[in-house]
Amino acid sequence: RLSSSRVRRVASYTKGHQKPPAAVHHRRNPCKIAGVGCCSTPAFRFGVILAAFTPRQARTVAIRLAVGACSAALLAAAGCREGISGFGTGLRARTSADQLFGAMADRHVEIVRNGKYDYARVQLSRGALSPSRVFDDTAAWTAASGAVRILETFGTHMNDKYVMSSHSGVQAPAKPADGRHVTTLSRLSENQYRWDTTVDFGLGSARPADIALIVTRLLTAGEGATEQGARADLLASSPRAAAAFGTLFSLDSLHPTPLADGTTAVTMVVGVHSELLKLKLPAFGEYVHKYVDPARIHFGLADHSGAPFLEALYKDRVLTVHLRSQGGHLVPLTGPARPMPDSLVVTADFSVKVRVFTVGFHELSLDFVNSAKSDREHDWTVTARKEPKWNLPFITARLIRAPLRFPFSGEGALFRLGVRTGDGGPDAQTVLIRQSRLGVQESAILKFVNSLSNTAMDDFGARVEHEENQWLREGFIALREDARAILVP
Repeated sequence: RLSSSRVRRVASYTKGHQKPPAAVHHRRNPCKIAGVGCCSTPAFRFGVILAAFTPRQARTVAIRLAVGACSAALLAAAGCREGISGFGTGLRARTSADQLFGAMADRHVEIVRNGKYDYARVQLSRGALSPSRVFDDTAAWTAASGAVRILETFGTHMNDKYVMSSHSGVQAPAKPADGRHVTTLSRLSENQYRWDTTVDFGLGSARPADIALIVTRLLTAGEGATEQGARADLLASSPRAAAAFGTLFSLDSLHPTPLADGTTAVTMVVGVHSELLKLKLPAFGEYVHKYVDPARIHFGLADHSGAPFLEALYKDRVLTVHLRSQGGHLVPLTGPARPMPDSLVVTADFSVKVRVFTVGFHELSLDFVNSAKSDREHDWTVTARKEPKWNLPFITARLIRAPLRFPFSGEGALFRLGVRTGDGGPDAQTVLIRQSRLGVQESAILKFVNSLSNTAMDDFGARVEHEENQWLREGFIALREDARAILVP
């Protein structure tokens, strides 16, 4: 057990995403928060219904869709010459790309967990929407004081394995692929709780401004190109990535259309092929077939006047994305071209089949903020303060629905992703930032939702996890090799 003052300091860090106190930092590199692949944090349970706030590592169908969408984007754009050029030129750019893609690859090797973490991740997962069952389990936490429980976990690549250990006082990431994970459970009342998760993940020397530029260039890479030219550039500049991600995705259409006003409208169509994935990775392929193939998701990004800047639709195993750009920036899909504001509105609909039930939501509205505090820090924050309309089985009709509104009350549910350079001088490592916040009010209806998410998690067994890690590792290694060929020193 740690002192109550230390527990309060770490809890404040997880809640506010503020710079943690010196006692929590590693002296050489006091970075902030971030991560890829943290411990099985509790917010993922609600993700079976509310995909927007599901941490990536949580083994639910929402995350499989997120991984699929991101991988499709990587296949279509990240390996292209325009996207990779965001790293810059020369030896520094090549080193940055090597470290970033290498860190992602190193995260997806065989995972070794110490006993504390192995026990805690299961208990926190099972108690995600019933927090009282894990709140008083001292074996699941590394610190406790009053109404606050904390689990700290550190991950690092070692001897071609990714080693994750839960203990108090974890250090900040010191090298690429290091991860620091802090999960906090706070009891607000007898049946109301709040989960806060913060994660740091080391990316190496790639600067936040460069990473933000890469994201922009990925979205606007179609400017001035024809479909034939865009495809030729993709195949010429990223043959390894195309082959690696092609085991699941096909780029069915990449159609840039130059318009009279100087803008370019782009439509991208990506097919999802679980049957091809099964030939190489049968367990992961079957999981994708069971959960991703029948899912449906719609995603929109608009300003506060309702002008759309991006539309994406996934159904019938096809992902279609529409966007429009000018001068390297997104502009509205229709009407006069104008810059995209930093404050936007995300709308989403999502449904998936779990057991015999089709569950999900529609008309979810979220506030989206793009923040660049300096060249050393960029982040994107999504906050949900309005309850969506739920698609739940008829058998839940008699259950009280008020607990489903609780996550959106007050500060609302939050998910933040970003990149930030540490405080160790010009050579300090950049970390990928991830933070989430989710309130839970225990109830019968959340127990039902919890049981559905248990099914998806149980199906994601050791073999599926191993094969998914293998697929992602091969993809990131391919991206690294393609980047090396483009970024000649």
